[in-house]
Amino acid sequence: MESPPAMRCILLLLAVLPETSSFCTFSAPAPPLSFPGAGRLLASKGGVRGVLSCADPRGYNGNAARGLQDGGGGNTGVSRRGLALMALSPLLLRPPPTWATGLAEKLKSRQSDALKKPLLPSIVVQPVKQVSYPEWLEGTWVAESRFAGYELPVKKLSKETLMKDTAIAGFQKLSVLTVPDMAASMRYPLRFVKNDNGKVVEDVAFNVASVVDNSLGYRAVQGVEYNPSKDAARVSVTFLPGKTRNAERIELFVNLAESQGSGGAFVTSQYFRQVTYSLSKEFGVARQEVGEYSHFWTYEQGDSPDQVRANLLTAAYLQPQDPLFFESPQMPVVVYSNEFRFKKLKPKA
Repeated sequence: MESPPAMRCILLLLAVLPETSSFCTFSAPAPPLSFPGAGRLLASKGGVRGVLSCADPRGYNGNAARGLQDGGGGNTGVSRRGLALMALSPLLLRPPPTWATGLAEKLKSRQSDALKKPLLPSIVVQPVKQVSYPEWLEGTWVAESRFAGYELPVKKLSKETLMKDTAIAGFQKLSVLTVPDMAASMRYPLRFVKNDNGKVVEDVAFNVASVVDNSLGYRAVQGVEYNPSKDAARVSVTFLPGKTRNAERIELFVNLAESQGSGGAFVTSQYFRQVTYSLSKEFGVARQEVGEYSHFWTYEQGDSPDQVRANLLTAAYLQPQDPLFFESPQMPVVVYSNEFRFKKLKPKA
């Protein structure tokens, strides 16, 4: 069944900024820092085009704009034909701080082998605890992000073959919940709060609604259910009727989480299984898409306490029902990189 325009592949095959590069200046004007309704910023109207106009030729290829098409849902995407015409470049991973062992050492290797799908027992359910973050991340922040590149680690799977597989996480809007449009630049509020145990944790309900609504450019999220005291491994998101064809409801399951911190640096990883329910062409039958991916976050304190730099690697895996599954049952077939900078909002007097 052919995918509708709103669900076509949005992966940008672009050159990658070196790890020492700073953020390019966004061409689109920044939205005002206001919190209407549930506390969401409006997304920059520049969208993908704002990113592609970045002047650094090592970053975003302006010629790629010719491949842009209307992606529906108030956003833009890149056609598969446009992707095929763009050059492929390897992903340059920003190495995390130097630590002797653990997650940071795994990421420091800068090898996609380190991002393999974790092997979990099929019978015993592993309890997942909510990730605790360092004290310096507490507060409300304005996050700015840009797409920084990608890598296709499985060499025997050509880019042409992968581009035909729209079930891969990140190839369709909202197929990765917290990065709804993988290639788009965004500006949105997020916050980390202290829980009843005095630990700094992510405000999941607020952050999910914020990133999705700002990615689409309007309010689409009806509600986010998350109760870490009962089940820290499940997030349920419902969408307002008719606001996006890509999803009516999303169930997100965290199957594994680990973290490590030292001084002004912190790394964390989470392995997700996402089930997306949406309308199908068959009357009375809901469309269901299942995706698996991992997020690998690196946070570093900036030059002042109100600034944080971050890098997100998203490793997308194949599902067992995918025809390509046995070509890569554990290795990620695509690894995306997104760069972030956070600016803390001062509390109102």
